[in-house]
Amino acid sequence: MFLKKEFEAPYENFPPNTGSIEFVGTAPKFRGQGVASQIIQHIIENTPYNDYVIDEVADTNIPAMRLYEKLGFEEYKRKPMPEKIAKKNGINNLLSLKYVKK
Repeated sequence: MFLKKEFEAPYENFPPNTGSIEFVGTAPKFRGQGVASQIIQHIIENTPYNDYVIDEVADTNIPAMRLYEKLGFEEYKRKPMPEKIAKKNGINNLLSLKYVKK
């Protein structure tokens, strides 16, 4: 319930013809088997958008960053965390990534 507002809030000034991919996760016993890659590739291949964004991935989430880079996503925005919060949670930046269909 505490994320309900977050999930239902509309994007403001969201670019046209752009899809947003959010909250990608894989159950521990299926990690490393290509499940997330297949899901994201399926989305890209079967939806009508030209661009796709993934907002606010922790810079310390190395497995996610490797996955997105392998699929062709590139960083387009970096949001630094306040120093106090960064020291507490170990995340220095939240990265936003973009994929453009060729």
